[in-house]
Amino acid sequence: MKKISLITAIALAGSSLGAASLEEAIKGVKVDGNSFIRHISNTGGDDGGSGYIMRLVLDLSTGNKSGFNFGGGLFYQYGGTPTYGSRSDNAVDGSRGGRTAGLVGNVFGVSTLWAQYGWEAANTTITGGKLKLATPISSAATDRGVGALATSNPVDGLTLALGWFDSWSADNQYIGGIWTSSNGNIGANTSIGNNLSLIGVNGNYDNFAFKAWYFNIGNLANSLFGEFSVGKEYSFTAQVAYTDVYNSATLALGGLGTIGNNDFVGKQISSSRGLYTLQVATKPTDWLLARAGFVGSFGSGYGVALNNTASFNLAGKWWYDNFGNGRNGFSWNGQGGIEDTHINLWYLAGKASVSIVDIGLDIAGISGKNQFAISKGNDGKPESGNKTFYEITPSVDINIAKGAKLSAYYAMVFGQVDAQRVWAQVSYQF
Repeated sequence: MKKISLITAIALAGSSLGAASLEEAIKGVKVDGNSFIRHISNTGGDDGGSGYIMRLVLDLSTGNKSGFNFGGGLFYQYGGTPTYGSRSDNAVDGSRGGRTAGLVGNVFGVSTLWAQYGWEAANTTITGGKLKLATPISSAATDRGVGALATSNPVDGLTLALGWFDSWSADNQYIGGIWTSSNGNIGANTSIGNNLSLIGVNGNYDNFAFKAWYFNIGNLANSLFGEFSVGKEYSFTAQVAYTDVYNSATLALGGLGTIGNNDFVGKQISSSRGLYTLQVATKPTDWLLARAGFVGSFGSGYGVALNNTASFNLAGKWWYDNFGNGRNGFSWNGQGGIEDTHINLWYLAGKASVSIVDIGLDIAGISGKNQFAISKGNDGKPESGNKTFYEITPSVDINIAKGAKLSAYYAMVFGQVDAQRVWAQVSYQF
């Protein structure tokens, strides 16, 4: 996080009075964010395509001003995860910047805009506006909601959260609109109007930690998430999530209106989905980390989260991200949301650090009645089916400077799915 200097310099280029007042107004404003440029190349019998992804995220906050804090953020992205037929030779849109119209993978706009009040005596903050959905079943990086969130720390190690959002968008659903209507993907490129309410409790103590969260999506679904972990140098973590979709689900899709149960794909969507994870990990030294785990499901589906990975423990890099819209993985509107599906995942993962270099290895096996989706079927179009396959992915991160990192991995997928991926990225954390 850094203090603003560029804006101050620009302000000083104006009138001395205006520059002085603006400089005073922004004194102490902090900047947080990240940027990256990424290239992905997919090959193999069940995948293909290449492309670039470029992202810049800037978050501003004023800091404490008599108990109040104000902030906002900008989000720019060009491109998305490539699928079969994608090409990387259409990545520049002209000298002035990207043209985003018509391409939901391309984004530029106000990411967050909020006001916050901190009640110091009660260790409580209340934040309202357009916020990041930072919950165990969503992604703070890409999911947003318009509403309010209150958090409190009544005692050391304990955090309480209470939130309500009038309109919200999970990025996986926004891009793909999967399973939103029997007439097609008409849910793409729109937010969800079903009110989202949540209550959560997090505990973090010397040798154990826990999370317990409840979510209600009005006229659509209820979700539960729980996590318990014990140990430090040697640890065990268990997670469980359950989502119940209403039998007469009604989905409010922004400007597209409301889809009732006659059009909502209730005949194929699982109404009862469950997922659990078990992981053991060891970090005997500062330079070595090893993990082993299993992911299973219960009920009639495994799509329990708003994001395809959320905060679940897993390993591998390709199997849940071969579609940029979260079609695979644990998204509520992905393949795990289909009736009568389940998934099994076992994995081994490790990372060793030597000087500025981190070397990793992920090994994973995926099976079950998972309706796994591939982007390159027999006719060159996406298709899905129950697949048993394996992924072996070595990776490397080079910390080239403070906040700057060069990362790469090579994913090899074999069994009933044949795919390879070369992935490379340069990133910077502000």
